[in-house]
Amino acid sequence: MAFACFIVLGFSAYAGPNDTLNVISHNKVHMNYYGSFDGWGVFPSDTVSFRKVLLNLTIGCPSSGCSQWDYTVKIMVRHNTGIVDSTYKTAPSFTVNGSIKDSVKIKKDTTYTTFYDTITHTTDSTKNGAYTIVQYLNSSQPTTPTDTVHWWNSGYYNYYYNNTGAKTDSIFVNDSIMYQTYYHYYAKYDSIQEYEIARTITPYGGYYNTSWSHLYQIDVSDFVSLLHDSTQIRVYYQGYSDGFAVTCNFEMIKGIPPHKAYKTQNLWSGWFPYGDPVHPIGTYLLPQTVKIDSAESAVGIRVLQTGHGSDNVDPCSEFCSQNSYFKINGTTDFTKTIWRNTCGLNPLLHQAGTWIYDRANWCPGADVYPFSFDLSSFVAPKTTYTLGMDMDPYTRDAGNGNCGYNIGSSVIFYGPANFTVDAEVYDIKAPTTFPAYSRFNPICGIPEVVLRNAGSTPLTSVDINYGVIGGSTQTYHWTGTLNFTDTLTVALPSMNWSSSAPKHIFQASVSNPNGQADQYAANDMMQAPFINPPQYPNIFIVVFETNSAAAEDSYVIRDGNGTVVHSKSGFANNTLYRDTLNLGDGCYQFELDDAGEDGISFFANSDGNGFIRFQKVTTPSTVFNTLQPDFGTSIIQSFTVGGYLSVDNITANKMDYFVYPNPSDGMFYIDGLLASTKVKEVNIYSILGQIIYTTKIPAGVDKFAINTASFAAGMYWVSISNSDGKVLKKLSVVK
Repeated sequence: MAFACFIVLGFSAYAGPNDTLNVISHNKVHMNYYGSFDGWGVFPSDTVSFRKVLLNLTIGCPSSGCSQWDYTVKIMVRHNTGIVDSTYKTAPSFTVNGSIKDSVKIKKDTTYTTFYDTITHTTDSTKNGAYTIVQYLNSSQPTTPTDTVHWWNSGYYNYYYNNTGAKTDSIFVNDSIMYQTYYHYYAKYDSIQEYEIARTITPYGGYYNTSWSHLYQIDVSDFVSLLHDSTQIRVYYQGYSDGFAVTCNFEMIKGIPPHKAYKTQNLWSGWFPYGDPVHPIGTYLLPQTVKIDSAESAVGIRVLQTGHGSDNVDPCSEFCSQNSYFKINGTTDFTKTIWRNTCGLNPLLHQAGTWIYDRANWCPGADVYPFSFDLSSFVAPKTTYTLGMDMDPYTRDAGNGNCGYNIGSSVIFYGPANFTVDAEVYDIKAPTTFPAYSRFNPICGIPEVVLRNAGSTPLTSVDINYGVIGGSTQTYHWTGTLNFTDTLTVALPSMNWSSSAPKHIFQASVSNPNGQADQYAANDMMQAPFINPPQYPNIFIVVFETNSAAAEDSYVIRDGNGTVVHSKSGFANNTLYRDTLNLGDGCYQFELDDAGEDGISFFANSDGNGFIRFQKVTTPSTVFNTLQPDFGTSIIQSFTVGGYLSVDNITANKMDYFVYPNPSDGMFYIDGLLASTKVKEVNIYSILGQIIYTTKIPAGVDKFAINTASFAAGMYWVSISNSDGKVLKKLSVVK
């Protein structure tokens, strides 16, 4: 029996409002300085059935602004096991001004300290401050105070002086000495088990203003057995600076799941050093004993694992690809490579750091994808097994102990399948406004949906019905093989987008799985809001200025069916290209690819800076769209020619100028200025709001250079404005 697959879910309407409950445990909680931030969610009782539980996790900037660094954020359920445990402790018999001392010399009456008064030439004195002594004299309750007294210090000499200031006598101030004793006791506490249910990595947030936020949506249905009644949710921020804001909204959709995850057991959780020649990581990943329930029909391992840190020779653990091995009773049955090679396609492009570099199963600004193994065919009910975990052998550079892996893992126990024949629309990737899919949305061509088999019988065929609500619908007959709980992304034939539908809501539904009646209708349909792509004129100019790595670049234009209608490559370095296109009415997609996966402008290489923009064939030739040059692997722009949008829609973003390179260590550029043909005023402000630079850019200038040699290192605001509007960009200057 297949084990559940984990993917990111789209921001879609899964069910009616009466079928969905939202539980918020954190609402814009300010995370900072390696802290644990706890909140309580009031969940329904465990008698309510949910077919899906989604964590809508929003990371944003606090009022103080976002941190510039990529930090780990763990979301954990803190579950009270009902077991009372204890730890052996000692308690003092007294404290002095809140501190524990071995002994203290005291006097129960006021004491004074003498001194020579240089004005009166006599001996004078000042009153000493009293000690606050809290006593704990009940050995049966050693942490409960029994008395609080205010006594004075003693055990010192007071001196007496003649009229010249010479000491003539002394007296010893003494009374008694209190000696510390200790009580030994067992402190009882509730045993709390923490289950990591989700993990994300914050982006390099130096460019973001305080209004920025990003939504992640993660399927946490496997932990439904923990999410009932009052439950404590912990957000653990592993960051050494200030900070980000977090919101946790659990979207609980009522209904019947493919099979219920009725129990969770922790395996390995925490930080595990990697590369120690004396203690390899396997010595920390101790074998775990798991007894298989008699009630289970499927059981699997769910793992969140990311590598961090590096030594002076090899880039492990963050920048090396290593294997993890999972064993049952000492035999390796599963292997997983801990690596993620898609950071250059991160939805959060143009971050203030090395966001494009592939890493050990994570990317800056992205959630961490869990991986899973189906144990069902390896285990039997009522049997106890030993589960083990290890990794490729590795010895780090001597003296460097920062390499390691963050691991959160669990065993999930599932009940029997609830349906034999059940197809499900699990997600909509396009069209949608969900941020995870912003790289290739909006679209006007080929829709993409995620199909899941929610029935125990392999799914071999299903009808997918789709279209815009209020418009015409189409049906696609899918065939293939999809096992229980497996998912598959299906590209659907292009539809008639030109119909004048009153709502921008795409809908997909399934019917006739395996030529039979679907046994559960509640998961058959899904909707997603979308926006239309911009409309371009029939004739326009693609203006491409290459950087010094032009051989890496190529671009292509496809029609609504995915057929290539124009392509170009073989560019020369640091060269301006103007390509005039004449396209018929319809849907198109422009895609610029960079084989180096570092875009055409990236601060951490020596390739220089290029740009890509679209201009009208007019005099003067005005720019109507400029794409972000710091795009990583590729950048996609869908557009229509003719049809249902007016050309004026493309001017909505005409004031979106680009400032690059950012950070800058010398010259930086303001680009795309011909989006507005008027004179522009430029003011650069310090982070405290002081104007440190001002100039005017003449009309007709498209690219303007500013030298930061006289600027101090730090963050600045660049304001570009005229009567057409104002654009504010954040600039980092480094020295």
